Amino acid sequence: MIERLLIAVGIMTLGAVAWIILNRLNLRRIGAQANADPLLESLRPGVPVVVYFTTPFCAPCRAQQQPALKALEHEMGDQVQVIKVDAVERPEVADRWGVFSAPTTFILDGHFHPRHVNRGVATAEVLKRQIQTVA
Repeated sequence: MIERLLIAVGIMTLGAVAWIILNRLNLRRIGAQANADPLLESLRPGVPVVVYFTTPFCAPCRAQQQPALKALEHEMGDQVQVIKVDAVERPEVADRWGVFSAPTTFILDGHFHPRHVNRGVATAEVLKRQIQTVA
């Protein structure tokens, strides 16, 4: 019985480590091409960015993520920039950023290098804390 529990814990640990490594590799890959990304051309340098990927059919996007982003923009004002990308209308952008589910948010520092990725709903508090670590 204990052996099975240890095997299950080991498998879960390996899965968590693999997830962390894949996210870091994705952030590194995006960072290498971020300066040439046309999505970021119109942004103000020196201001952190939230890149938000959504779809028209995403219920959590409408019910949770969009209100969280509006609250974040209301609270932080000009201290943050938010870009909304419809992954259905612009699948090439979603592919380039490694997005495979909605909602997905990326936090970029003032030099447009990705520092955090949230796959799934991220609350306004989580986003604000992530932005404050890169500002």
